[in-house]
Amino acid sequence: RRKDQRAIERMMALDARGLYQVVTREGISMCGYGPAVAMLTAANVLGARSAELVKYATSGDVSGDRDTVVGYAGIAVS
Repeated sequence: RRKDQRAIERMMALDARGLYQVVTREGISMCGYGPAVAMLTAANVLGARSAELVKYATSGDVSGDRDTVVGYAGIAVS
């Protein structure tokens, strides 16, 4: 959750460069971070002003197995 939180914080700040840096420097295993960086870059160019965390959960929330989990975040950018 700590690593997920750092990536989510950068996305909530609409910080494309910061997301790239936190993922690469801290070795965060984030599927699709390239498209997420591209989306944030485009959102900034198009005038986005805010991001809302719609939902955050992990696979452990569903399966109950907390040994190995994958985190999921839904973020709406406007």
